Amino acid sequence: MNSTAQARVNDAAEFPTYRAVVAHVTGGLDGVLRVVTLLRGRVYRVRDLEVEVREGVVESRVGCTALLTSGEIEMLLARLRRMPSVVSAEHG
Repeated sequence: MNSTAQARVNDAAEFPTYRAVVAHVTGGLDGVLRVVTLLRGRVYRVRDLEVEVREGVVESRVGCTALLTSGEIEMLLARLRRMPSVVSAEHG
């Protein structure tokens, strides 16, 4: 691959696209609200949000699709993983 083609690949990775993120949280609705507060407070452009909270289940699930570059997705995942209520967070 020549340098021009490599530059195009690098530029495409930094172009914001909608990317799916899933976080598994503890604490029921309180844990979910902490994740949603992070998304809102950092002004992430969320296209859709899916929350699954069930009584008697230890972990809840928060899924969203947000407009992010490849660097921003890594930053969001790092922020989520630092939260005490988040058990795991992944892209996709």
